[in-house]
Formats: sequence, C-alpha cells, structure tokens
Amino acid sequence: MLISTDAIDQVTAVLYPSDYYRPAHEQIHDAIVDLHHRGDPVDMVTVAAELARHTDHRGRTRLEQVGGHAYLHTLAAEVPIAANATHYANLVRDKARLRALVDDGTKLVQLGYAGDLDKAERFLGDAVDHITETAMRFGATTTSSTGFRDLSWILTGQAPVIPPPVWVHHEAGHGLFYDGKVNGVFGDPETAKTWLAQCAIVEALNAGGTAAMVDVDHNGENHTAARLLLLGARPEHLANPEKFRYYDPQDGDQLRHDITEITTRRPNVVLIDSLGEIFPMLGLNTNDGDEITGGLRLISKPADVGSCVIFIDHLPKSTEARATGFAIGSIAKKRAIRGSYIRAEESTKPAPGQVGKINLFIEKDTSGELRRAVPGGKYLGKFVLDSTQPHITTWKVVRDDAPTGPSGQKRYTRVMERISRFVEDNDQCTGRDIREAIGGRPEIVAKALKTLLDEDFISVHKGAGRSHRHHAIAQYREAEDDNAQPDD
Repeated sequence: MLISTDAIDQVTAVLYPSDYYRPAHEQIHDAIVDLHHRGDPVDMVTVAAELARHTDHRGRTRLEQVGGHAYLHTLAAEVPIAANATHYANLVRDKARLRALVDDGTKLVQLGYAGDLDKAERFLGDAVDHITETAMRFGATTTSSTGFRDLSWILTGQAPVIPPPVWVHHEAGHGLFYDGKVNGVFGDPETAKTWLAQCAIVEALNAGGTAAMVDVDHNGENHTAARLLLLGARPEHLANPEKFRYYDPQDGDQLRHDITEITTRRPNVVLIDSLGEIFPMLGLNTNDGDEITGGLRLISKPADVGSCVIFIDHLPKSTEARATGFAIGSIAKKRAIRGSYIRAEESTKPAPGQVGKINLFIEKDTSGELRRAVPGGKYLGKFVLDSTQPHITTWKVVRDDAPTGPSGQKRYTRVMERISRFVEDNDQCTGRDIREAIGGRPEIVAKALKTLLDEDFISVHKGAGRSHRHHAIAQYREAEDDNAQPDD
C-alpha cells in the first residue's frame, strides 16, 4: 500500500487493522487508510507525516514507535510485486485466523488445568462467541462429509470476499490465474501456452513463495530450468526443493504419488503440462465423461488446499471444438475449471531473437473477477515475449486499445451486421450483390464478409458460372459481439 494506491482498496477489502501481528503494522495501516479516505496522496513521505501527528502519553510520535522513516523504506523495499497485494493480504488474514484460534484454545487449556470451573465456564461463552465471529468472518465451511456449506454470513451482511486472480500480472493491475482454483490455458501448438503458465511460477518464486511443475509432456528438467531462468527465476530458488519441485512421472502410479505429495506441500502455483497426456497415463477413456471427471478430481486436489493450479491443453482439429472453445474435447473437463480458462492464439510467432505476441481470450471465468477487470468482452490482451536480448526473455501482458477479433485484427462489426441482415433477406445473393448493397470501401466490405464466413454466420457455395452464392446460417448482431468496434 506504500508503493501502490491501487493496492489500498484491495487490501482493506480483506484485512482488518487488528489482523497484523506487529502493532507497528496496524498503526501504519491506519495511517494509510486515513490518508486515502481523506483523498490525500499516499506515499512514504505523507504516511510518515501522518504518523508523526499522533503521540502517546510519553510524547513519542507513532512514527518513532513504528521505527521511523527507515522502517517505512524497509517495508516498501521488501515488496517484490505490488500487483500481488491481495495475495499477500490473504496470507496475513490466514495467519490472523490461526492466531485467534490458538489464543482461544490456549486460554481454555490454561483454565482447564487451573481447575477453576467458574472462570472456565465464564470464559467458555466468550470463547465460543469469538470463535464463531472468526469463522463467520473468514468464511469457514463445515467439516462434514455431506458437502454442506455454511451460509450464515447472509444474516451478518458480510459476504465472503471473492479474491481476484493473482498470478501473471496484467498491465491493467490484475492477475490472470486464481489461487485455490483450477485454471487452464489452451490453444494451437507454439502459442506460448507453457511460457504463460511458467510466468506464474517465476512470479511465485520471486515473491518468496513456492511452486511445482508436473511435466507429463516430458520436456525435461534441464529444458524447463533453462526456460524458467530466461523468464527471470533465480538459480537458488530452482535448485532448492523446498522452493521449487519438478516432477516427470512415467506412469499413473507415479503421477498419483506426485499429486499427493504436491497437495501435502501446498505450493503457491502448480503447473500441469499437459492435460491431454495425463488421461492416457491414468488409463482413462477421453470419451467417457465419468472417467474424465475422476481424473480431473485427482489433479484438482492441490487447488482444494489453496494452490493455483494451471493446466496446459491443446486445441483439437475439430471445427466444432475450435469454434466452441472445448479445447480438451469434453464438457466434463471444461466444467472442472473453477478459475480462469484462457485461449491463446498466435499473432506473431515467438522465436529466439524476436518479439512474439500471443492474443489471449477469456473462455471461462467462473467467479467473474477477471472479466470485471477486463472491459470489452472476451479479449484479454496480448502476451508479449521479448527474446531480443541474450540470456533473458522479458514478458508482459498488455491490453490493446482497439477491440479485435480472434485473429487480433480489427473487426468491422457495423459492416458485418449490415451484411448479415442483407444476406438474411436475400438468400443466395452473390458477392457483387453484397458489395453493391452495402457500399463504402470494398476492402472493408471484403474483410467484414470474410469474418462472417470464418465464424460461420454465413456460408458460401459455387453458383452458376463463376458466381458464389451466400446463405445466412446465423444472425450476426453487433450488440451481441463481445468485441464490438464502435467506429468502422
């Protein structure tokens, strides 16, 4: 919050000042929030001045109590990525929850051993109330195996916070992948799908967290380490099995063992590459939804304990599958994704010594927090990989100003709707009929018609002589286009 104003609202939506372990951090939090609510700028200078305004009974200012200017600078310097503020806040909140339970439990144990039943009974009521309050605030769920979930928060008016996506920073200030959920990236070969997910691993490691990779595609540990180093991972992190673990299972038993170990260790990020190879390794029939569901439950286990799980998958050749976005060939598989499901399409092919650009689209976002941060429908932005410098590949996810179609090219949506309406009313019309009816620049009409053909709104077949006849398959309407272009 000291280095990013955007982080203030994100953190205060998760944390109470009392959640901090150190009183100094609570005082700094209060000073930042007070400045923010007054509309004053928030930085190390203004926060220091705000803390200096208040004194205790000894005449010491709050600034002196928290450690002075030097400590504020130390706090700011220790934050690797301000965009991960929500993730850090959740970590602090989780520790606060544990401390609250430990404090209550310890007090009860002490009273029990003291043998004073009256004191124990008086404290027991307060402890139960406090534990209930803690559970309500932190969104506790029942441990019953029935699957029942506690909705009593409805009476308090405090809905559980839905954390936004955290990993792989977008320049707009949010992440792409959710903690505690199964996320996915899919697309054609050589669309940097694994690169994108590995950026999450690098972010987690450089932020002081942990990560794991299950390489069912058998790319090899040396290849994987080399790529992570290119993306900015530190050698000491990759070499430390307490920080990063690479798994290369050879059969179903090894895979099950690896997933169990990962679930026990609870890394921040888990990459599974790729989903298409996992099911054969487990001996599952990819055409059987029940079997696929069982396999997905296995790889979802790390997400159940809080890890961000990202799997990689390839887009099939089926025209229907490509159009609907069911990259992994089964509705059961897509249903298992409770985080973000991102489609990658080549704009400029990544290559050594060049700048690659990959268009990213939101295929599924269960909680809606990613879509909330991305105006304009499914188009998420471009994943840019810059390999022009030796020994390092820099990356960023940026948002283009102009809405684009799946190919990353401008969509002439207004012209597309006019063409669609004309073909609907004039079945079997020719290309010449369309150009004459629509008017305007012929090259724009041609591009708009091609988009409608590519997206199966219109079909075309040969007519008499050299003519081509057009038929409306589905109605295209600009208002229903996630990537509508306002000015053709």
